[in-house]
Amino acid sequence: MNSIKVVAWYTFKELFKSRILINTFFLGCALITICYIASEFTYGTPGRIAIDFGLGTLTLSSVGISLFLGVSLISKELETKTVYMVISRPVTRTQFLIGKIIGFLTILFLNLFILSTMALLTFKSYGGVISPLIIWNIFYTFLESCLVLLIVVLFTLNTNNTVSVISALVLYIVGHSIDPRTIMYFVEGRPGFEALIKFYHFVLPGFYKFNIKDFVIYKQELEIDYLISSLSYGLIYSLFVLFLIIFVFNKKDIA
Repeated sequence: MNSIKVVAWYTFKELFKSRILINTFFLGCALITICYIASEFTYGTPGRIAIDFGLGTLTLSSVGISLFLGVSLISKELETKTVYMVISRPVTRTQFLIGKIIGFLTILFLNLFILSTMALLTFKSYGGVISPLIIWNIFYTFLESCLVLLIVVLFTLNTNNTVSVISALVLYIVGHSIDPRTIMYFVEGRPGFEALIKFYHFVLPGFYKFNIKDFVIYKQELEIDYLISSLSYGLIYSLFVLFLIIFVFNKKDIA
C-alpha cells in the first residue's frame, strides 16, 4: 500500500503542476456567465437552464480530461522510460499501475468537485432545489469518467495514443446511442441488428446507463432500483476493465 500511495502522490503532483484545476476554475466561471446570459433570454426557467448547462459541463470536462490526459497516463511513462526506474525498485507493475490510476482519479475528483460546487451554487441562486437525483447524476458522471479512463488506458497498452483516443471516443458515443428506450423501433423486424445490439450489451460498455440528466431536469424522479443497478453495472464493469489492464500490463514486454 505504501508503494501505491507514493506512486499516486507523484502522479497527483505531476497533474496538479499542469494547472488543470486552474483551467477548471475558469471553466466554472464561464459556466456561471453563460447561465446568467442564457437566463436573461428566457422566461420562467432559469434554474432549469442553469442545471442543464452545469451537468453538461461536468460531463464534457470530466470525460475530456479522462480521454485526452488519461491517454498519456501510462504511455508517457513507457516512452520516457520512467517506468523502468520505478519497477526496478521494490514496486510491482500492479502497484505502479494502480498508483497511477488513483493519482489521476484524485485530480478527476477535484475537477468534478470544483465544477459541481459552482454549478450547484448557480442553480441554487436561481431558486433551484438540489434533489438527491442531482447528486446521483454527479456521481454517475464521475463513474462514467473513471470507466472512460480505464478504457483509454487499456487501449494505450495495445496501440498508439491517437488510435486509443479515437477508439475510446467511439465506444463512448456508441455506448450512449444504444439505449433500448430509443432504439426499440429500429430493432423491430431486424433480427440481425437485434443480435448485434445484444452482443454489444453483453460485451461493450453501455454508457447510456449513466445518463439521467433528462430525469433530473424534467421528471425529477427515477426508480431506486434503476439507480442501484446502473451503479452496480458501472462498478463491476470498471473492475473488470481494471483487472484486464493489470493482466495486459503484467504480460507486456517493456524491456
